[in-house]
This record gives sequence, structure tokens and C-alpha cells, in this order.
Amino acid sequence: MKQMEKTARLIVTVALIVLASTSLSANGLNLNGLGSKAIAMGGAFIGQADDYSAIFWNPAGLTQMKNAGFSLFITDLIPSGTYTFPIYGIDAKTKSAMYPSGALGYFKPINDKLVIGISAYVPSGTGAKWDGEELKLLSKGAVYKWESFMAVISVSPVIAYKVSDTFSLGATLNLDYGMMKIKRPGVGQYTEDLSGFAFGATIGALFMPIDRLGVGLTLRTPTKVKFSGDAEMASASAYGLATTSDAEREATWPLWLGLGISFKATDKLTLNADAQYTNWKKIDTIGITYDDAVWQSMKSHPLLGAAFNNDFVLNWKNATQLRFGAEYAVSEKLALRAGYYYDPSPSPAETLNILLPEVTYNVITAGLGYKAEKLAIDFCLEYLMGKDQESPLSGKMPGTHGMSILVPNIAFSYRF
Repeated sequence: MKQMEKTARLIVTVALIVLASTSLSANGLNLNGLGSKAIAMGGAFIGQADDYSAIFWNPAGLTQMKNAGFSLFITDLIPSGTYTFPIYGIDAKTKSAMYPSGALGYFKPINDKLVIGISAYVPSGTGAKWDGEELKLLSKGAVYKWESFMAVISVSPVIAYKVSDTFSLGATLNLDYGMMKIKRPGVGQYTEDLSGFAFGATIGALFMPIDRLGVGLTLRTPTKVKFSGDAEMASASAYGLATTSDAEREATWPLWLGLGISFKATDKLTLNADAQYTNWKKIDTIGITYDDAVWQSMKSHPLLGAAFNNDFVLNWKNATQLRFGAEYAVSEKLALRAGYYYDPSPSPAETLNILLPEVTYNVITAGLGYKAEKLAIDFCLEYLMGKDQESPLSGKMPGTHGMSILVPNIAFSYRF
């Protein structure tokens, strides 16, 4: 038990250092998955869930582990975003940047039925970084920073139990640390830096009536993060106002529900399909409350209201991802994988904004895995092809919004 506690502390410490730089979501506030093997199969993994990434997709699948081991997952999101608004002569692109992320984990079978473990990973993140020079016409010719960053790091202890030869259950407690940073024009440069803690849970079930078939069901509970920190308005003193205020926001990562089927068509070929639903409709507005009463009242000021009212009005709708994947075992050690998934945007056109970018994606994935006696290495390349979305003149940020993302990742698993 003492060794387990030391391992947990190590995982948490390293995770907060390594994972805290992540950003940019696939859709909504969520990233597009965990684990190179799973993602290479289009993230259609709920019905298979036979490696460490089951802690994300379906914790019941961890009962398939026969040996204790460590896992390391490294991914890098490379986005290319665009925003055009011809009426204002704006043709902007995101700054060239990479957003690394990943996961660390340790898992141990206690006996033939029970598996425990802990993992730190990033289930959610969104944001963008734009060239202020290209957006200066939105701020009367002045150049400001347009940047956003919103992410959650989860530290999840997990338990999985094999109820019978065909049925397993699993659950995690998700201890979440959320971060939110915004830079945009205000009265001068506006910046905010907020953080907060929350907790939730993931519950999964896996039914394998025959060796070739797996059916999985996973539910992730809503998580409400209360952010607090500082906001700054660089030139507010020109109006006799304080330049800083404590601030708070509240954001809910809503219920996520997934159903997956895995079918081993031959001894070498596995076919998977998932439907993954997110209750994004629960997210209406991510508002901000300033502790400074004058700042708070300025949100409705007829002239300065646009500078102080930094609420994100979203009015999102529910969305369901459809995911498909395949794995072909070339040999006992080498496997080839490929997948596709459809990722619809939860955002109506009227509420699109460049700081929380949202478009619909068609996603293709490919990868391979090599498994030795104790070490497994998996590689995946994912490409999210975004569909340009038009926001009308009546919208929050009218114009054409576009995004595509290239995501290479690699994972290492070592079994004792």
C-alpha cells in the first residue's frame, strides 16, 4: 500500500508538470481521446478497452489486464485555424504552435477478478492563439493579444471487477484541476488567469458473451468546475477604475455516454464501432463575475460594456460522435490500425467565436502497434478535417470560421 501511495504521488507531480501545457479541443470542451491504440482505431474502443486507456473509454475493460505495468502516452496537437470577415477586410490565421499533452498511469491486478490503478491525463482542453496584427480592425486599429486556454487535468484512481467470465464492471473517481486563461481587447489589453478544482466519476460495463464479441457501455458524470483568480484591464485607470479585480467563472463538463461494440471477424481482424453522446446543451453561458463591484456594474455600461462583459454565451446543443475502427494483426507482435469518426460541432452559427473555436470535423486515423514480451509501443497519426462554418452578421463574431488539426501521438506500456 505504501508503494502504491508513493507511485500515486509521483504520477500526480509529473502529470501536473507535463500535462499543464495542453490546449485545443476536437469539439466542445473535450479532447478527442486517450491512447495511441484506441485513437488509431478511430476512438471506437468502448467495446474492446483492452489496454491502459480503458480508464478513459471503459474502466471495466481493465479486468483484461494480466500483469501490473506502467503506461506513458504522449500526444501533440498541431492546429491550423482561420477566420475571415471580408466586410472588415479580415483574413486571419492562428499562430503556428504545438500543444503537447499526454497521460501517465500504473495498474495492478490484485487477483484474477480485481484490478486497481491510477492515472493522470487530460480529458478536456480548448483554446487558440491568434495574430493580433491580423485582427486589429476589430479593435479600431490597435494590436492586442487574442489568446485562450481552457483545460482540465484528471487524476483518476480506478477499480475494475470481473463479476463473471462474461461480465465486468469498473469505475473511476476523477479528481479534476481546471485552468482558464484569456487574453483579448478590453480597455487596453484584457487578461484573466483562473483555476479551480472539481470531481466526478466514470462508470463502465463490459459484456463479452463469446470470445469474439464485446459490448461496452460507459457513463462519465457531469463535472462543475468553479474557477477563481485575477482579471486585469490594462488601461482601466484612464476612466478612474481599478486595473485589476478578483474574478470567478463556473463551467460544467456535461454528461458523456458511450456505447461500443467490438467484433473479432477473424483471428487477425477486429472491427469496432461506437456512438458517443455528450449533453452539451447543459452549457448555456460561461459567465464571469468580478469581485470589484464597479467592474461588475460596467458589464452593462452603454460605452464600455463590450470591454467588461467577458461572458461566453454559447447556447450549445447536444452532439453524438460516430466512430469506427479496425485492427489487423500482421503477426503476434505487429498490428496495423485505422479508423474514422464524425465529430459534429455543438455550437450554433450565431455563437461562434475565435477564442473557443468550434467546427464540425471528419477525422481519419492510422497507426501501428508493436508488442514484445514486456514492452508495447503504439503509434498513431490523426487528422481532423474541419468544415468551414459561417456565422451570420447577427452572430457574436460574424464571418467564416475554420480549423484543421494534425495529431501525432505515441504510447509506451511496460508490463512486469
